This record gives sequence, C-alpha cells and structure tokens, in this order.
Amino acid sequence: MNAISSLPSLSDLLSQNQNLQANSQIDRFAKSGEMGKSFSSFQTQGIESLGSNPVGKTTTTDRVTAPGFSQMFENFVKGVDQKKKISKVATQDLILGRSDNIHEAVVKSEEAGVAFNLMIEVRNKLVANYKELMRMQV
Repeated sequence: MNAISSLPSLSDLLSQNQNLQANSQIDRFAKSGEMGKSFSSFQTQGIESLGSNPVGKTTTTDRVTAPGFSQMFENFVKGVDQKKKISKVATQDLILGRSDNIHEAVVKSEEAGVAFNLMIEVRNKLVANYKELMRMQV
C-alpha cells in the first residue's frame, strides 16, 4: 500500500501539458505553417507533407487537451488528503499494536504535515495574487 506517492511529480505534470514540452512550440508552428517554408530545414523529414491550416480554422485534434489548473489543483488537494489518511491508518496501527514500525508512522505523519503546509502556502499565494489583481486598475 504505497499510496504516498499519489501526488504527481513535476515531470508527470510537465509531460501532461503539451505547452510545456520542449518541442511543442516548434511542432505547432511547423504544422500550422506559421513559420513558412524556411523553417522546414530545421525539422526532420515529413513535416513538409503535413500542409498548412488556415489561421482560425483548427480541428479538434489541433487543440491542446492538457488538464487545466483547477484539475491539477484538485488532484493536488486529493493527494494531500490521501497522505493524511495514510498517516492516520499508520498511527492507528501503531497504537492498536498491529504494527511495531514507529519510524514508518512518524515519517508518514511528517509527510502529511509537510504536504498540508505546502497546500496552505499555495493557497495563500493564490489568494494574495487574486487580491493584487483585484487592486489593479484597468
């Protein structure tokens, strides 16, 4: 039961979002023809045969299907909750005598505490930035 690693890693989040991948901008420009024919010399063979899409006319396959911020934040909160539940179970097992591994229970408890503190700090930053945006004059 190793659900402590339920939070996605930074590399997982980056691999899910096509906008943050290394060559996504190059691929997008090459496919849409925005860079022109001079760009084709930098790409591998086969890009020239893709053709160009008119600006403003994209198909459903051209759109990015990466998770949004709200979904990523929701997964983050669920991961923190999962860590708290695992910590609670490990502590109960230790108290009831089902486990004698004090070290594991303490580590899980600390992991849950650190994850919770991180979540609170992220929330505080979001609220502070929201307030700052509301104070801006248009």
